[in-house]
Amino acid sequence: MQDQSYKSIANSLEVEENLLKNMPYLLQDLWALGSSVDQILELIETLPLASANLKVLDLGCGKGAVSVQIASRFGFEVVGVDAMPEFLEVAHKKSSEYLVSQICTFIQQDIRTYVTEAHAFDIVILASLGGVFGTNKDTVKNLRTQVKTGGFIIIDDGFLKNKEFLNRKGYDHCRDYKTTLDELKAFGDCLVNEISTSEVSKNINEEYIKLIDKRIMELMAQNPDLENDLKKYLALQREECEILDTEVEGRIWVLKKAEV
Repeated sequence: MQDQSYKSIANSLEVEENLLKNMPYLLQDLWALGSSVDQILELIETLPLASANLKVLDLGCGKGAVSVQIASRFGFEVVGVDAMPEFLEVAHKKSSEYLVSQICTFIQQDIRTYVTEAHAFDIVILASLGGVFGTNKDTVKNLRTQVKTGGFIIIDDGFLKNKEFLNRKGYDHCRDYKTTLDELKAFGDCLVNEISTSEVSKNINEEYIKLIDKRIMELMAQNPDLENDLKKYLALQREECEILDTEVEGRIWVLKKAEV
């Protein structure tokens, strides 16, 4: 795996690079890695889609929770892109379990590299990956290259409740609500829907902490030399949950790409 991809994955998972190889073990009990899957599915169901034969791009698809369930529920052809091979192995297995492997394609690649080539998907999804592309404006600029005119961009992220800036890795792109909307609509695209994810995320995060706490204890027993790093990781995850509860309002935004 290239160094930049390695760093990008570590940032998106909020983990130090030296622990990245242990993440498949620590996250083995989780399919959705922070994404609000049910809410994304519900939003897609409300979209004025022209036909059933649509193509969806899931950037940073992780273990395929969003990709597989979109394919299963709607019958859409889905392409998931992620740089973590262990996660994609799970995605492939899940697509077979859900009987949608024939319409699910998973590509191992850094998503920042993938979007350097333009595509014409009907829907592109970026769920719970923070500022991997930079600012919100940078994010939309990159995602627009992946959908056809009139296509939809779905971003699962959030905005700051009380601050203008948050000095925290993974959240330094976050801004207040008005600034966020201005950045999201900077290219003239139409905001067709938005929903809060804060309550759902709180429940997800509480369960997440319980599960990784158990796996961290197991991993420390097997690898005592990792104890300090693992405890630090767990502390950071708990701190992140607190930040999400007090500083960030979770949102899923749906944009419709405007004509050029």
